[in-house]
Order: sequence, then structure tokens, then C-alpha cells
Amino acid sequence: MTENELMLISVLKCSRSELYTEPSFLTEDQTRSLTRMKQDRLKGEPIQYVVGNTEFYGSEFNIDKRALIPRPETEILVDLVVNKARELQKKDIRVLDIGTGSGIIAISIAKNLRSCRVDAIDISEGAIALAKDNADKNCVMNNISFYEKDAFVFLKEVCFNSEKYDIIVSNPPYIKTSDLSTLPDEVKCEPVTALDGGEDGLRFYREIIRSSKDLLAPEGMLFLEIGDGQRPGIDDIFSQNEDYKEISFEKDYVGTDRIVFATKQSK
Repeated sequence: MTENELMLISVLKCSRSELYTEPSFLTEDQTRSLTRMKQDRLKGEPIQYVVGNTEFYGSEFNIDKRALIPRPETEILVDLVVNKARELQKKDIRVLDIGTGSGIIAISIAKNLRSCRVDAIDISEGAIALAKDNADKNCVMNNISFYEKDAFVFLKEVCFNSEKYDIIVSNPPYIKTSDLSTLPDEVKCEPVTALDGGEDGLRFYREIIRSSKDLLAPEGMLFLEIGDGQRPGIDDIFSQNEDYKEISFEKDYVGTDRIVFATKQSK
């Protein structure tokens, strides 16, 4: 689908087929909206922010500058979580989504695992508001509890909770701080808190991997999306946490290690 089609579909609130089978004239307001969209796009704003929505894992989500734009690679993460969860053959699966952003991971899991309960956290008030809108839009609001919380604070607090998670999933920030200035202009439009992974890009992984061993039930699973070339660093972090077994990596569409998943040891 072309960008012009995406903008027209957004303005006319129609499907792509209706765009051609039921042609309509733009009102003055619609013309102004389309012109504004084109101007924003020319300024370098990502097309997803321009039209205000995007598709992910077969569902439509609202998206704006409050949260990271969903990437196709993250669908691999969700697909892996859903398939592994189904193998558990367990009702009332408990899931934690760390850094939920627009809610795409939590919502996609909830839509495909109807008996699961998801806790979704994010430090950004705006992101949580957006995620709640998307949960309502996708009819899974009753399956997800949202928390506006710093991930590091939340992880410390829930360590004392006796109820454990079956699955913990996250697509955390993984760009090195020093690399933020070299990112493409479109990526620079996205919230820096969703991109900045610290000095070596691994700040969040250290804390998530360390804390998750106390949050997961025995045989519970941890799933993380990782950045290009980060496998050695991730391997090193897991080597310092002996509570995990069966550590595996899944490649993305171009053959790069993109997802790591591990199972907590049974005691």
C-alpha cells in the first residue's frame, strides 16, 4: 500500500478496496487534513505517526509520538510467546510485559491467549494512556492491567509478591546512548526513553534477566527482543544468572539473532 493510499484511507476512514470501488469527493475539512498529513510527511515524520495507526500481528493499533512505532520483527517475538504459551496447556496463564509502549505485545498476546492475564508496565504516562486506548479498541481491556511505573522500581516491588508469572516478555530499549545521534531522522521522532539502552545498550537486559528469575514460576519463560550484534553480551548476562536453562535465540527475517528466550530452572 502506498503512503498516499494510507493517508487517503485515514482521511476518508475507509478500506483500500472502498477507496477505488466507492470513490468520494473530499470535504474541505478532509482536504485540509490530507494537506497537513502530506506536510508532516515532508518534514520527515514517520508515516505511522502521520496517519495515526498501524497494523501489527493482524490487528490495528493507534500510534503516535507517545510510543515506539511497532516493527515487523516484534511480530516474531509475539508469535513465539503465543506458540510456547499454548504448549503449556495451562489455563489462566500469567504474563508480564515490561515496557509496553503502545501495548502491541500485551494486546496481541491477550487476543490470542484468551485465558491469560497480562500485567503491562511503562514509565510513560502517555504510553500507558495510548496502550489503554488500544486495549479498548481491540476488546481486551478486561484481560490486561496497566501500570505506569519505572521498570526497575516495579521489578523490585513485585519480587515480594507470592504469585509468579508464567511468561515475562519485553522489547526493551537497546540502542547505545552514544548511537542515538546517528539514528535516521525518522527514528529520532520516536520517544528517546523507548530507544536509549544505556552506555552499551544492555542496561535493561541486566536488570530484567536478574529480576525475572525471582518473578517467574518454575519452568516459566522469559522472552526478549534484542538489538543487532547483541547476542554475545546477552549470552554473558545469562552466564551470570544460573537460574535459567534452555537459552535459545530466534533469527529475524534477514537472519539476525533477534529474540532470546529462556526457561527458569525447576527447584
